[in-house]
Amino acid sequence: MLTFYRDKILRLLPFLLALLAALLTLSGLLLRLDFWLYDGLIRLKTNHEQNSDIVVVAVDERSLSELGRWPWPREYHAQLVDKLSQARAVGLDIVLAEASHNTPESDQALADAIRRNGKVISPVFPEMQGNRLTETRPLPNIAAASAGLGHTDYELDNDGVIRRVYLKAGLGSPHHPNFAQAVLDLANGQRQSEQQKMAMPPGEPDSWLREDPVMVPYLSGPPPFQQVSYIDALNELPASFFAGKIVLVGATATGLGDIHSTPLSANNRGMPGVEINAFLLHGLQTDNTPMPLPLGWKAAINALAILLLDLLLSRYKHRQGILPAYLLASCGVLVLSVLLLTLASVFWSGVTTAILLWLAGSIRFVSRQSKLLLQANTDGLTSLYNRRHFDEVLAPVLDKHRAAGKALALLILDVDNFKGYNDHYGHYAGDLILQRLAQELQASFSTRRHVVARLGGEEFGVLLEECGLDQAVAAAEDFRLRLAALELPHLKSPLRKVTCSIGVAARVPDPDDSGRTFYEDADSALYIAKRSGRNTVSPTPAGRALQHQR
Repeated sequence: MLTFYRDKILRLLPFLLALLAALLTLSGLLLRLDFWLYDGLIRLKTNHEQNSDIVVVAVDERSLSELGRWPWPREYHAQLVDKLSQARAVGLDIVLAEASHNTPESDQALADAIRRNGKVISPVFPEMQGNRLTETRPLPNIAAASAGLGHTDYELDNDGVIRRVYLKAGLGSPHHPNFAQAVLDLANGQRQSEQQKMAMPPGEPDSWLREDPVMVPYLSGPPPFQQVSYIDALNELPASFFAGKIVLVGATATGLGDIHSTPLSANNRGMPGVEINAFLLHGLQTDNTPMPLPLGWKAAINALAILLLDLLLSRYKHRQGILPAYLLASCGVLVLSVLLLTLASVFWSGVTTAILLWLAGSIRFVSRQSKLLLQANTDGLTSLYNRRHFDEVLAPVLDKHRAAGKALALLILDVDNFKGYNDHYGHYAGDLILQRLAQELQASFSTRRHVVARLGGEEFGVLLEECGLDQAVAAAEDFRLRLAALELPHLKSPLRKVTCSIGVAARVPDPDDSGRTFYEDADSALYIAKRSGRNTVSPTPAGRALQHQR
């Protein structure tokens, strides 16, 4: 019965694992492992490009110490924007949503400089004001003067690290391009229309919507952009330094709050938002922004991969080689993830598939090992334990009962006139009778304290733990009557039906008792049952004397 259920489960295993793969993917329980794979691959990707046209103008600690406390007068930004007039595009990644106190002319000066430059992108982002979600924009005059707007919304994964951004997002509808995308579009001559730039959220939306996710293409080693201090850009560097460059202006000083955890910086001071934008801008320039698979597709691919691979690998016949085969396939899945990210810019983490594939291989390996062990301990005809296993069990059980001072019983059963049955009906019919007898034995002695085995030929043994002589004789008699009641035809038997004789040995094991002596006592009792006319139960001579005394 156990073998039947085991085989059924093994046949269903690929489908069960496919379902589990889909559920694990959709639930996100193994998402941290996907992150671990992506972060590891990112750290292996090193920048080899030394001539990037991206320049980051950093509001750093040195600039703060020389220009004073933040926020600075907006005339500083106006001077910088004027100096960047020869740049291809400027991303002014600085929050300019509130008017300057007591100096409205400062805001207008900056708006005029942005209009003169004509190539400035300003940021928008979602923000909670009380219990209401709003879309924070630059001041109206600054937004109107800008060549376009782009959102600077980053999505944090559940470990607090930024790996993904969205190329479109906005309040109520994804109407804003990503900030880096907007800057690149402008550098390539694609200007936002006035209607697109000034589009407002429809109605009174309460959700920030995102579209077109991409992975930020971080690179280890030297960053793929040049970074200069704000104070140097303002006072030291000539305007020609920025000619033909794409310039991003933003805060890098830790005290200004625009610092985020990334795969390159999760364990140190973090990475400024302007640098994240610079990495994304470089990726967009080089057409290297890996696309994360949608969750539904990812779940379907994981499920299909484990289903097909397990169905294929489960056909592998070599018992010792099946585990290495599954391990190799698991490694192959991870290699495929790397190749997809590297060559096709698609991020599909095969970690879930690899883990479940290794689990499937382990289950199948253990199953085959247990099946082999079962075959070594099982009689092929009746599916009962064989003599080898019965002898292995008898010795430790005997020791246990001797130590506990409890009675142990052994029944040895033999089919009456079995040679005559085989001669008359044939050996195939004889095998069927032995199988039927085995079924009845298993039904009669079915608890874990019963061990039933075929000892050889038509002889069977039953070991009854914690069982005295009277109980053992009664159990043997019940079985004898049960078999006789089946009325299985046996024309060569005086009773014209299949019957059996049973010898019973039962006692608390003595210090000198062994498996052999116990077996010989039960076998002697069986000989007495045979001599007494068959179809009977006989205890050992010592047990018979004890019964008479009672």
